[in-house]
Amino acid sequence: MTGRTTRAMLVVLLATLFAAGCGGDEGFKDPDPPVGAALLPDIVPTPPKHVQLLRKGKVWELAFTSILVNIGEGDFILRAKRDGSGDWHADQVVEHATSGAEVIPTPADLVWGGDGHDHWHIERVATNRLVPLDAEGEPMNRTVGVDTKVGFCYYDFKKVLDTGPRRARYVHETCGKANDVYIGMGLSPGWEDVYPFLLPGQTIDITDLPDGKYRMWVNADEPRWFREVTHDNNVTWIDIDLSTVGPNRFAGVIKTGPTPVPGSKP
Repeated sequence: MTGRTTRAMLVVLLATLFAAGCGGDEGFKDPDPPVGAALLPDIVPTPPKHVQLLRKGKVWELAFTSILVNIGEGDFILRAKRDGSGDWHADQVVEHATSGAEVIPTPADLVWGGDGHDHWHIERVATNRLVPLDAEGEPMNRTVGVDTKVGFCYYDFKKVLDTGPRRARYVHETCGKANDVYIGMGLSPGWEDVYPFLLPGQTIDITDLPDGKYRMWVNADEPRWFREVTHDNNVTWIDIDLSTVGPNRFAGVIKTGPTPVPGSKP
């Protein structure tokens, strides 16, 4: 596929998906029928970064930065329309190598942020849960905490790999405003979407957890709503050690799980 063909496809897809600008009430124009092989995304979580404890009154929160990376060939594109009852209907759009794209209905739910994230999100597209480690350092099958994040409005935040476009294709404004009927969002190959630890929802309440060692599991697209190259690399983790010294509590990272690398085996 030539660079000219790729750019032409991109122009068509962007016009198709984001004709309404930052969301809105204008309809989508469907892409041409797909020709050639599907260019699938591959969404992989990075082990959480900037892990620390925050104190809010009597509440202790484990805070962390969440990162999703697209290591696939294709863009991760979602468009959604709201019906007369206020319910969202979301489609994944999968580009094809020669021309056109598939529009694939998904069961993904959308939710309004309303907590400083004043745009629409895919609900629980990435989840974080905390489990204790046993005496041998193995994770136990007992969840003791989950994050409070409502979801992701994903877009091209930072280029981190040699693949994909040099400039961002997708921006957070396309995740729309409260009264929009149509929205779209995307993540280009080679780009990551980052939610820093200081944003609302990037925490797990650990107030009542005793000191000890724990694993935080991170799962992208746990319900498997979307088409990807594989779902086998959708999970990563970090092991942390919670400790208390006087009136203060600390969280030290002991070990980290898999980090996205293009071409690596799951």
